[in-house]
Amino acid sequence: MPTKTTKRFRTSARRSTTGVRSSSRNTRGTGSGSTKATWSPSAAFSPTKFNTQKKSVTAKIASFRTISQQFTGAGKVTAFSPSAANKWIGLVNNGANVYKFNGQQFNRYFGKFFSNNVNAVSPSIAFKTLKKEFGAGIKAVTRGKGNNWLVASTNNTASPFKSYSFK
Repeated sequence: MPTKTTKRFRTSARRSTTGVRSSSRNTRGTGSGSTKATWSPSAAFSPTKFNTQKKSVTAKIASFRTISQQFTGAGKVTAFSPSAANKWIGLVNNGANVYKFNGQQFNRYFGKFFSNNVNAVSPSIAFKTLKKEFGAGIKAVTRGKGNNWLVASTNNTASPFKSYSFK
């Protein structure tokens, strides 16, 4: 009966291109040597130093969640089309946050900009009006699922965007 042979690794002395000898361990015929070094961070930071990054990530996740809510769930989707979903996802990928307001909130925050009933306003008129009032930071406005309004904005300093709480 044949016996099993095991391959043994040996330590060898290698000469580098600079002529200095170094010891390394061969690894299964690859011929490359490596030495193990332990890694340690050069600095430690307090978690409070990451508040800006945490807010940014939370806003982006909440924006994607808001978009996802428009076309998930039972039944047919009437609020969003696949091309509209792609447009809004692209807005978030390009740095915009998506804010969701129900009809009452939208009327409270933005109703003063419309001379007639805010529920009768089309998304295109709402977009033009909000862009005029808040500037180029407003990227898109549309109606969403359940009589909600969605506003994509990169302008986070104006009220009500400044006080908006992403969850």
